[in-house]
Amino acid sequence: MIKDVIIHYGVENDVLGRGGMLVTPKQSRQLPKQKRYAALSGLAKKLIEKRGQLTNDDQTAFLEAGFEEEHLLEVVAVIAASTITNYAGKITNPPLEALLQEHAWRG
Repeated sequence: MIKDVIIHYGVENDVLGRGGMLVTPKQSRQLPKQKRYAALSGLAKKLIEKRGQLTNDDQTAFLEAGFEEEHLLEVVAVIAASTITNYAGKITNPPLEALLQEHAWRG
């Protein structure tokens, strides 16, 4: 069983101003239906796929969804932390926490 899940905790708390976790199963390849979540998810995807080379249009779409410029750097910081965590997890293979069991990817 593959135990991967995608968690957008820091960004969801800091950028969207909400408590708790937004957990998105890895197998879901669609953008969220809510405009702000979709902009946040889309920006993160573009940053990863384009290795940080965002266009002005990419940034504008994110800002027009109600985010501020400082949120761009927060997204970069969360991606960096997630990358380090994923690399370390692949090496150490820790058990998935009980809280996240229902979101485990069984692909």
